[in-house]
Amino acid sequence: MMRVFLVEDEPPALRKLERMVAAHADLAICGTASTYQDAVPDILETRPDLLILDIHLPDGTGFEILQTLNDPGSFQVIFLTAYDEFALAAFDAAALDYLVKPVTQERFAQAVQRARQRFSEPASHPAPRYTRRFLVERLKALCLVPVETIDWIAAERNYALLYGSMGEFALRTTMDSLEQKLDPEQFVRVSRSAIVRIDAIREVRDQTLVLRSGAEVDCSRKYWAVALARLQ
Repeated sequence: MMRVFLVEDEPPALRKLERMVAAHADLAICGTASTYQDAVPDILETRPDLLILDIHLPDGTGFEILQTLNDPGSFQVIFLTAYDEFALAAFDAAALDYLVKPVTQERFAQAVQRARQRFSEPASHPAPRYTRRFLVERLKALCLVPVETIDWIAAERNYALLYGSMGEFALRTTMDSLEQKLDPEQFVRVSRSAIVRIDAIREVRDQTLVLRSGAEVDCSRKYWAVALARLQ
């Protein structure tokens, strides 16, 4: 039996999803949520095998849910949305499939079959797959921010602030989660609250990194030795 968690903020769409899941005898719904705030703790508690995520939610996005979870690789993900322009970001997030509303039972069954095949495969340890771009919300619009445009990242309460050539963006996630998602060949953590793209560094002054943009980022004593070794 494959346990499924549904995240959908529109009640009619959620009921339709529940009916489509019920049509498959080997699927069982272990939880539902309509907001980011409800989804994250419930997913961590129920630990589903398959997560079906709407992208647009009242208080965030499905991408932010994945960015917040510590181990998104422990389950399969299918994105569900009324828009088709975020397919690239969805597959960057290691999505199994990307369904555009309105979803037919046949198309849903195809996605579920892919999940079955992946679910039945022996556990393996694939090479790490690092994030190539982030989907962030700005002025009620969603923007794709490639990691190579980011100079550095700073922690700000429950968010990470991305600074770079495209401007400043806020991403709801933790620094620990970001550190795991970013390629260590390109990014280095220099303090509890800062991550820097290595190619954006112009010079090092004592324990301060001066970036090509002119920004200065302080390194903490805890991270300094490791950061310095990575820069050599």
